[in-house]
Amino acid sequence: MRSFILNLIFSAMILPISAKPSRAYDMDCAIMLCMAGGFPPGAVCSAAYAEMIRRITPWPIRPPFGICSFAAAPVELGGSGGKWEVDVSTSDYAWLRRTRVLWFYGTSYKEDTGPRKWDWSLRSCDHENSNCQVLIRVYKSRTAWPISFVSQNGQTIPYPEDGRLPSLYRRAVLVEYGDYKGMMGHSAWYTY
Repeated sequence: MRSFILNLIFSAMILPISAKPSRAYDMDCAIMLCMAGGFPPGAVCSAAYAEMIRRITPWPIRPPFGICSFAAAPVELGGSGGKWEVDVSTSDYAWLRRTRVLWFYGTSYKEDTGPRKWDWSLRSCDHENSNCQVLIRVYKSRTAWPISFVSQNGQTIPYPEDGRLPSLYRRAVLVEYGDYKGMMGHSAWYTY
């Protein structure tokens, strides 16, 4: 019995020193893999989705995902054992390159004696949050922004709100992504 207790104490002292956390992939790989499946339900994909949204909502914005270093994972953890990163420029990752970060800014105001007016703009950036372009820019419109718009990927996406609500100012960001089958999806709008 005494030997068992000594072995238990010795194991308890050595185990924390020698144990290393093992992960077969990093969070960027989880985001990419879950995005490929359209963010299916589950703990890993829920965490990946939350991390993607967390990255796009602060200012300054960060890309929704970075370099997936799964290729550098050891073979025993499911990786290739190499020391390189996944090359997303190949045709296998065309679905990933359709990822867009969409920015919306809208405001409503009333000049001294004139009618209410609306300004809004919509900007789109690639998955690296670069190569941005303005999709829509409207100033001094006498009507609120429409209910939806068609994205660069041909997806009909609703605006954050229809502009007729009491809010006079709205800033929001959304991620539009495709899965490996070519189906498009998007996150909810996140205001900041």
